[in-house]
Amino acid sequence: MSKRLIALCAAIFLAGCATHAPRPNQVKPVPASRILAFQSPDDGNATIIVTRDVGFAGSGCFAGLYLDGKLVAKMDTGERVALHVPSGHHIIGTWNVGKAFCGYREGKDRRETNADLKPTETRKYRILIGSAGVEIEPTTL
Repeated sequence: MSKRLIALCAAIFLAGCATHAPRPNQVKPVPASRILAFQSPDDGNATIIVTRDVGFAGSGCFAGLYLDGKLVAKMDTGERVALHVPSGHHIIGTWNVGKAFCGYREGKDRRETNADLKPTETRKYRILIGSAGVEIEPTTL
């Protein structure tokens, strides 16, 4: 199968599907084995809490969570992680990680957002799949 056909199939699949925020009883922590950094809080650290949506779309892949371009966690659907990071400016991103479709075009299609964090501040984000594909957005959930 050509790469173009694979990309077209993936785009059609993602465009027709959406995920939704998990209910409180659906949220589970990311296992420690899939959290790669920022687990030790220090005085003055800010906290970034990221929750991945639930739903069929994208459920066969881990969502890679990136901080300043480095992979810091691999998240399954309905999982939540808290990262303890230095205050200041950061870029938070996501894209699927894994094999086959999961890692397709990594680095070219990563979705990112800015975060300017004050000491001891907590910010929440959510990883979702909507009509534009995989996204990471601020949330109050």
